[in-house]
Amino acid sequence: METLVHYGQKVNQLYDCFMRRDLNPIINTLSRDCIWEVMGQPDIPYAGIYHGREDVKQFFTKLNDCLDMTDFVVEHILENGNMVIASGHMNAVARKTNKRFSSFWCMTYEFNENDECVHFRDCVDTLACARAMK
Repeated sequence: METLVHYGQKVNQLYDCFMRRDLNPIINTLSRDCIWEVMGQPDIPYAGIYHGREDVKQFFTKLNDCLDMTDFVVEHILENGNMVIASGHMNAVARKTNKRFSSFWCMTYEFNENDECVHFRDCVDTLACARAMK
């Protein structure tokens, strides 16, 4: 992996928290009015635009209700100013159907001067995910 600097290190720590299922550090990194975007509406139940910490908590609950992440690998974390772009791949099982799917993913993070995430966007293979859910 690349050498990580300030925000890149922060994002890498957030992924470590996600993999440990420790969501509080992730929520605490968000600004109070953070915008959290996940592609795939209306076919993916956890997809949508979430506003603020309480909404993002609901996102993680929906995500866990829908998917069992069997493999989540971070491949790259790139930082440019207050922006971070991370990419990797994942394997998951849709809990309702027990169907498996794989996807590459790309996530972007924008931070403010207080080191809080003000904007997050997640891009995955939404078609593969939606098909697994049906």
